[in-house]
Amino acid sequence: MSAEGGFYALSDDQLARLLAGDLAYAPFLQSAAGEKPRETHGDAIAVWYELSQVLQAEAGCGAEQTDKIPTMVGYSSSQQVQATAAKLAALADAEVRKRCESALMEATPDQVVQAVQGLKAFYQRAAANKDAVLFRVA
Repeated sequence: MSAEGGFYALSDDQLARLLAGDLAYAPFLQSAAGEKPRETHGDAIAVWYELSQVLQAEAGCGAEQTDKIPTMVGYSSSQQVQATAAKLAALADAEVRKRCESALMEATPDQVVQAVQGLKAFYQRAAANKDAVLFRVA
């Protein structure tokens, strides 16, 4: 995965250093430095706009936003990831399809449902590892 975007599982310390500018985001997100995210998930990036609408209640694209890492970034601390993972686990495919009806979308509901399923698994792993999550669209 490049630094062009995706979901990244990382420690709270790494997240804090990225936001403070003490950890260079490009080499970190590209896994080109000594430090790298624990996991990257890029499968859902193609439908990021739809996910930002459909998963707003669950903070699926981050509980907070920042402009300290270009271009569009949402993030959640490890504690927030725990809550998001629980909410996503309880989110049924039928509810995702229903939310798609009122969203501005280019993707099909099937594509969004598939992306949500992958994101659910990613958040479950991040929660199990007590990781924070950073979401970036470049």
